[in-house]
Amino acid sequence: MIIQDQAGFHLRCDDPRLPTNVRLLPLPPYSPELNPVEKLGDLVKDAIYNRLFTALRPLEDAILAELEPLRQSGARVAQLIGDGWLLDQANAGAPG
Repeated sequence: MIIQDQAGFHLRCDDPRLPTNVRLLPLPPYSPELNPVEKLGDLVKDAIYNRLFTALRPLEDAILAELEPLRQSGARVAQLIGDGWLLDQANAGAPG
């Protein structure tokens, strides 16, 4: 499943170029609160804002350290999604 906004340059759900094993889930118009990537960005920004990094590597390390718990826990990722529209839509196309 790919969550996307409704920008005109994105593939449409009925586009024949779309692989059969990929489902597109377009966000409703004007709904940035439903985009979990923004929530992820907020987590990372909270961890690194108001800090001075004198080189790129320490900044990258700080970002990776903040993302590591998400790699280890599906439950933590699910917290970013929450309840409501996104969860319902994601499960609507799930088999069985």
